[in-house]
Amino acid sequence: MGYNNTVAIISNSEFTIQELKSMLVLLRDIDQVVSIDYYDAEDIIKQSRPNVIILHATDNDKNCIRLLKKIRMNQKTKDLPVLLYADYCSTDYIVEAFDNGISDIISTPLKDYELVIRVIWAIQKNEIYSIKETEDKFLSELGIIDPKTGFYKEEFSLKFLESVIKQSKAERQKSCLILIKIAPAIDVEIDKDAFAGALKSSIRINDTIAMKDENTYYVFLSRAKLNGVYSIYERLLSKLGSMTAISASVVEIQDELFDDIINVLEFSINKAPKNGEIAVVQRQDFLNMYKNEEKEELEIAKILNNKAVANDSPVQRTVKKEETEEDKVNLGLKIMQEKVKEIEKKGGLKKVHNISNAENEKEIDERNAILYKQAYAKKLSMIIEPMLEKYAGKLQSQYKLLDANISVNVDKTFMKLDKDDIKLDFEMDYDGLKTIKFNLSVSALGTEIETDEFEMDVMEFDSRKLAVILDTMIEEYKNYLSEN
Repeated sequence: MGYNNTVAIISNSEFTIQELKSMLVLLRDIDQVVSIDYYDAEDIIKQSRPNVIILHATDNDKNCIRLLKKIRMNQKTKDLPVLLYADYCSTDYIVEAFDNGISDIISTPLKDYELVIRVIWAIQKNEIYSIKETEDKFLSELGIIDPKTGFYKEEFSLKFLESVIKQSKAERQKSCLILIKIAPAIDVEIDKDAFAGALKSSIRINDTIAMKDENTYYVFLSRAKLNGVYSIYERLLSKLGSMTAISASVVEIQDELFDDIINVLEFSINKAPKNGEIAVVQRQDFLNMYKNEEKEELEIAKILNNKAVANDSPVQRTVKKEETEEDKVNLGLKIMQEKVKEIEKKGGLKKVHNISNAENEKEIDERNAILYKQAYAKKLSMIIEPMLEKYAGKLQSQYKLLDANISVNVDKTFMKLDKDDIKLDFEMDYDGLKTIKFNLSVSALGTEIETDEFEMDVMEFDSRKLAVILDTMIEEYKNYLSEN
């Protein structure tokens, strides 16, 4: 009997291979586990095409990254799920691995049940991808999606989005729709192929991209909240660099009309800064959008102030318009009539027309607060926690009986080190808005020797800055340990 799934372990360490194999015995009997060394890996993977690869990297081994790039460059293996088992690897190395196509990371200390769960997840992901690949090929043959990019073509985009959003609402799923517009940041032509590749590699398998026009794209994220959107947007910016400017707006889909969702994204993207914050649509933006249309295009004031006008035929109010313009205005009036009725029922009509500057500023602050929290939460999991564990682990390997205590959460994060009653306390306090506060202290026998406090903007904080802080702090702490 043949095997259903094959798990390939790539490592030059026999100890690691046996350790991983002993944990993977919890897989089904019909699943096979094979081991390969780095030198034979590329040829064997091409021939056998396993369902999932566990790639072992230790001490920032560049051979691992080179092999990963070869796997991703090969047409037959480019979509295989690859789990990185990182052993004593830096955060920068892990980020580089993600940029080159790692599907997931297995962290140490390794737990057998966690490894099995990650492998099963990767197998399922591979199966989902195979099904989607077949569907995309079929849609490509029908001319619905672009065979080169895999994006839905312009003429089918809105129909597709309306369908998936309707399904998402029916299943009461959390989902988001992003509108992304690109432009050259400097006087150079936009590399559309590079952008398409960066966009595809920034989203998940179940997410979908549809073209609005040659420079504007919709991205539908199924089963996603705003924090997932920010992660994708930041990943896209990092892949494109400074050669391309991006504006983006996003709406978390709830019970709004489909046409409202599409219109408010276009309305909001005009307020979004290039390569800056993504414009997050709030409830008020739906009302503000129609308030602007009232002045500029639809003349909704007539509806609000004169009920007789609302009873008139829309065609009569668009005399001497072209047929396409009539359709556009009729649709806008219909949407607006429904919106006016909804507002009147809730008694909120006056609020629509009397939005103070203070309220607008409050909305902007609330939107920024969401972005700051999302940025900090991501950096907490991808940068801060791994680096604290790495530094504490290195110190414990150098100094016996050194006690290390690490706690990581959004409000307060700390690392406490203690050896022979010489203590180092490192704390990061986050106010939930823009500022991270750092508190450092070294004490001996209960008496403080050194203290330091400073602040940093959450958007400016990155792995390099944290590394500088930790390097300086640890070296100072080592001085007191050696003196002792």
